[in-house]
Amino acid sequence: MPEPFGAECPSWDRNLGAVATELARAALAQKPAVDGASLSILLREYGAPYVWPRAWTLRGGADLESQAAVRLRAWLDSVRDDGARRCGFGVAEGPTGRAVAVVTADALADLQPLAANVRVGGWVDVRAKLLVPFAGAKVIVLGPRGAPRPLPTAVGGGQVSASFSADQEGAWLVQVVADVQGGPRQVLEALLIAGDGPRRQARDEAPGERERTTADDSAGLLFEMLAAARSSEQRSRLRRDPELDRIAREQAAAARAAGHIAHDLGSGDPEARVRAAGIDAESVGENLARAESIARAHRALWSSPSHRTNILDDRFDSIGIGVVEDADGVWACELFARMAP
Repeated sequence: MPEPFGAECPSWDRNLGAVATELARAALAQKPAVDGASLSILLREYGAPYVWPRAWTLRGGADLESQAAVRLRAWLDSVRDDGARRCGFGVAEGPTGRAVAVVTADALADLQPLAANVRVGGWVDVRAKLLVPFAGAKVIVLGPRGAPRPLPTAVGGGQVSASFSADQEGAWLVQVVADVQGGPRQVLEALLIAGDGPRRQARDEAPGERERTTADDSAGLLFEMLAAARSSEQRSRLRRDPELDRIAREQAAAARAAGHIAHDLGSGDPEARVRAAGIDAESVGENLARAESIARAHRALWSSPSHRTNILDDRFDSIGIGVVEDADGVWACELFARMAP
């Protein structure tokens, strides 16, 4: 454990440390800081299953670590933690000086490590332990092709377990979603490869990310991106509903005010908020994202199995889009519904 940072990060993770070392090398080379989506991909590729990661870097000279301890403490004091804090530390040195990096994640669960590679058709056992109170959980997998699929999931004694066959060659993303305080939330993600090759997640743009549109606002742009993504999988176009727009916009604003994402931020879960607005809906779903731009928000939601499930769900026929901005990017909400006849 890095001595100068022991008090600030009492729980160190080897895989997060590998990510931090890569970030420190990039900082020393004065490369641009990674955005949230790229940081999440790095965690998957290094085998760290945590979600909602944050990164901090500092460049300097010989006394760098003494400076870093003070600044890191201030940064960590500003970070919200709902679960167990996990940290990784990295350092890089070169002719131009030194750089340190710390990567943190708010761990709501721990995952039994998965192999980086499995044979095509081999069975994969997913075993997780929740670290916070939860009402239920499910495991979702996204294979190299096709839509995400939920797995039969056993839950008991704080443990979550499921199994699946990696029956297509390529990258498989495994996601554990738990119903915790604030509503359903992805708590773990892991990447594995069926067949040969390094553990690499596709970094391609999401369908619709470069969609050309006449929309003159961020919500309209996100709607057109989502419509294009649905079209790429032969799904019908959703009808945009002004009242769902209003509810979605209020939830995005509430997330910005709270400084974190949750489906219930004091006004009820999505179903309750839709019902309170007097809307008669047979089913409701919601996607929330915090990102540097609308395109990055769309990519993050598309690359998440549980969120892509909502995007492609044939049950829904209507949608509301809400987007609010701040100095660091956007808070976005997609509110799906199937209206009662």
